Amino acid sequence: FPDNDKIAQLVKDVVLPLNLLAWPGLPDGAALQRAGVRRLSAGSGIGKAMLVETLKLAKDFLADGRSEPLTAPGPIANVNALMRRD
Repeated sequence: FPDNDKIAQLVKDVVLPLNLLAWPGLPDGAALQRAGVRRLSAGSGIGKAMLVETLKLAKDFLADGRSEPLTAPGPIANVNALMRRD
């Protein structure tokens, strides 16, 4: 994986803004920003993580019928706020 110095050099060598896709081993967002990276994308990573967690919750629920793990922390208003189209 490119280290911060190689990424910073790439930013200097490329005329266009550098955007990166997050992957394991990549420096954190703050370090990338200092190196000049303009945008860091999660790509499909967040969606995949949600699907994996959803599948685990569903399998566990079907196996034991316990609903406690299905209770998300925080008020439902937080979830509803994500769905608004303001």
